[in-house]
Amino acid sequence: MVDPLSPLGSTSRTLSIYWNPASSSTNITINAASPGDAAGQLDALNNLYARAYQMMSLADQLSGVEGQINFSQSPTRSSDRQVANITYFDKTHYPVQTPEAQFQFKVLQTAQNQVNQGSSLNAADAAAVNTGANTFTLTVGGTAYNLEVTINAGDTNAAALGKIAQAIDAANTGVTSTIVNGNNTVQLNLAGQTGEAQAFSLADLSGNAVSATGINNSTQTAADAQFLMNGSFYLQADNAVSLLDGHLQVNLTGAGTATVTTGPQAAVDLMQSLTGSMNSFGALLAVNPYLTPALSAAWSELVQQGVGILSNYGLQGGSQGQVVLDTLKFTQALEENTAGTAQATGGLASRLQRFVQGLTSYPSGSLVSSSSTASAQTAFASATASLPWWQGGIRSFSITV
Repeated sequence: MVDPLSPLGSTSRTLSIYWNPASSSTNITINAASPGDAAGQLDALNNLYARAYQMMSLADQLSGVEGQINFSQSPTRSSDRQVANITYFDKTHYPVQTPEAQFQFKVLQTAQNQVNQGSSLNAADAAAVNTGANTFTLTVGGTAYNLEVTINAGDTNAAALGKIAQAIDAANTGVTSTIVNGNNTVQLNLAGQTGEAQAFSLADLSGNAVSATGINNSTQTAADAQFLMNGSFYLQADNAVSLLDGHLQVNLTGAGTATVTTGPQAAVDLMQSLTGSMNSFGALLAVNPYLTPALSAAWSELVQQGVGILSNYGLQGGSQGQVVLDTLKFTQALEENTAGTAQATGGLASRLQRFVQGLTSYPSGSLVSSSSTASAQTAFASATASLPWWQGGIRSFSITV
């Protein structure tokens, strides 16, 4: 079978289509005397049916008997996500046949960043910082940075803290600022990066920018992650643990013990593929000028319903009928409630199956835009002489344009 997404040329040719993949003789023969709208519409239909079939095939594997089998397989998982959480697993690296790998974690301490909380000041009061040039040092990991802010007469505390925050952020030291506004109050908080080496301190050189604002008051100390994995001790600046040559990523979330076990990821992988297929199908409907706009509207409604079904399982809606899958949330839902996740996913799969079945039962001419020529409409109508592809029927069609 030739590529169903290949463009239609201007000469007579056979265009293979996903009308019934079980039949090798399935095709639509198009005698196109010239390119024009008719050829573009036939090409659009070919794209439509090809992507619809791909989506239908994936939906079949997430519902019914196939769905039960795929949801019965345990994905890559953690015995305690409050200690170690799966953030990424590359399905292409370890196929289903690969024996499970286990990693025993004993987390003694997670990595954390330093946090400083400044004093709460009245936002509208005259700046507590001295008028004129104020210089101070910000020392990060042993490296000192000299910073300067100029406070003008009439500046409020809010304005002064804004200038200090801007100076700190502009230095690009890894320390970032956050201005917290309360009930007529304002406060400047600072945060460093994780790891003991990222500890920081501030000190006035001239003026009182640091002492007047309290921004050197540390409320959380920078620390390295300390943990044992399979009996070996590790010390690192962050909580991300890379395993299996980078194909498995684990995030340390708290002190305690947990076992991370790799698995086939069948349901997770299929759900990722399904959402990708849905986005490909939705994108075609949104941008192809030869397909009727009614299709895109119907698809957007279906996606909205599907997101409603799976919103608690990581599926989110986007613009123009697009969807986004939070694979971590989906995997967690699968671990906590396999039956409920399977049921919700099967509900979406069933809606997609009905959509595709309805789509392929319509006359082809009704799926293209109303601007099609009369000859093309006649040709499209002749393509519906058989039953829909999933019900069997005639296996090939001859369309003359």
